[in-house]
Amino acid sequence: MKKVLLTTLTLCALTVQANSLDSSHNWNNGSSDAFKSAIKAAETGYKANLAVNMAWRDTGKMIKKAKELYKAGKNAAAVALANKAHKQTINATEQTALAKTAGPRL
Repeated sequence: MKKVLLTTLTLCALTVQANSLDSSHNWNNGSSDAFKSAIKAAETGYKANLAVNMAWRDTGKMIKKAKELYKAGKNAAAVALANKAHKQTINATEQTALAKTAGPRL
């Protein structure tokens, strides 16, 4: 339980930092290939969401499709889809925190 809580809190802290960036932020963290950085961020977030059973239904499909687009040479579309998948992982992390307090109000 402590591990799940620590993971959730860490992801929430990262989410707050990521949300403070403008929408034009480049997720490229030093890699020469923007797709590799974007897909790595999406996969990392998705794995964390899976660990707490709060992954969204289509995120895995989006990551797979982005990889297919990249292999087909459609780099711009692949990066855009990978960034969209990453944004979904951020939103799923936010939803995880809200789900803990969900329930009927007395």
